[in-house]
Amino acid sequence: FLKVLASFLPSVCPVGPLGYYNGSLAVTEAGAECLNWAEFPDYVQQYPDRGLGDHNFCRNPDGGTTPWCFYRLVSGAIGWANCDCNQGAVRLAEDSSVELYFNGLWGTICADHWTDWDASVVCRQLGLSEIGTAGKKSHSGPWPVPLHLQSANCHGDEEALLQCGYQEDLSGACNQGSAVVTCVPPEGKSPGKDLIGGKESFEGRVEVYHDGKWGTICDDQWDDRDAEVVCRQLGLSGTPKALSWAHYGQGSGPILLDEVQCSGNELSLDQCKKSDWGQQNCDHIEDAGVSCDPFTEGMVRLAGGRSPSEGRVEVYYNGDWGTVCDDGWTDLAAQVVCRQLGFRGKNKSINYAAGQGFILLDDVACVGTELTLLDCPHSNWGQHDCSHAEDLGVHCSPESNTVMDGSLGNSPCTCPEQWESFTFWSVPL
Repeated sequence: FLKVLASFLPSVCPVGPLGYYNGSLAVTEAGAECLNWAEFPDYVQQYPDRGLGDHNFCRNPDGGTTPWCFYRLVSGAIGWANCDCNQGAVRLAEDSSVELYFNGLWGTICADHWTDWDASVVCRQLGLSEIGTAGKKSHSGPWPVPLHLQSANCHGDEEALLQCGYQEDLSGACNQGSAVVTCVPPEGKSPGKDLIGGKESFEGRVEVYHDGKWGTICDDQWDDRDAEVVCRQLGLSGTPKALSWAHYGQGSGPILLDEVQCSGNELSLDQCKKSDWGQQNCDHIEDAGVSCDPFTEGMVRLAGGRSPSEGRVEVYYNGDWGTVCDDGWTDLAAQVVCRQLGFRGKNKSINYAAGQGFILLDDVACVGTELTLLDCPHSNWGQHDCSHAEDLGVHCSPESNTVMDGSLGNSPCTCPEQWESFTFWSVPL
């Protein structure tokens, strides 16, 4: 028996201002996945303007207090059931282990990739604090409860754990035990610093911890020298860049600092010239952010392949990864990509699904001797007449003359290569 120190919120199915539940819950009380409402067009027509459409989220179009959905029985027949409004609830056990209510069962979360960002979301969901410290608990024998999540992957500003980009556990493999949370300021980090709201862990709105509260920094006088200090203090070694005007979204709560003026050599913001705590004349539209980007313009990677040596060619520009159109593409360009990534040897072609997001390059015309893809003639960044059906990919040999990740990097190979290029056509999954 575990004494519960902090338990879940009573319900995640509130009726919104539209008069019906409008959330993203999509599982019944028995753990069955909901079916898409578009499979029941007559029902959608019967209840217009009640949130039904091309999705499988639980709804209460008939005005009931509990949302429900259609689901498929084991026999193949269609049934309906109430949705589990406790789905995604969290609680802390006596030893501070995190327990998650998922698909009808309380279970744990693997600590292999557990971070302070994940822990802070748990503390916020429980209403205990805005800051959490991640911990781990080892298990010598069989785990007492199911393992639900392999990782949470939170950015840190989510209101609930299941709003994060979590990955369900499918293998049962977990090396570092279960996730633990402490909802108090981290030891030795008062004030602390964090990045919130970015797409990646190295970017986001800067928030500092002072006097028991998280707060933002006003962007008055905010520049790359201030960003350099933040990146250094967070242990991030990428290129520092200051962002203003709530580039990563507006924060909430107090604005704790203003007029920060670092020289760039300080070890922490505490050593920089700045306003007194809480003294400011700003609004959250002026919240400061930073990017400590470890990538450089023109880096390439292979995405979506079955191994690090194959995949869709993606190139990095202005903070985003994007694809390359196959117009003008030849095996000579594939040679350059494989060389840039440090691969060589015999290759073969495969087919794969098209990418998403930006198409960054077109009309790439390499002669084969270039060290990087950007050394080849190409279109201006973002200028193209393509769709993602024309995204191209390469399959380099897994043999390499250097030791490297294979997912990104720039290391020339001077040895003989063999390579092959191909287009990734969209295929049904």
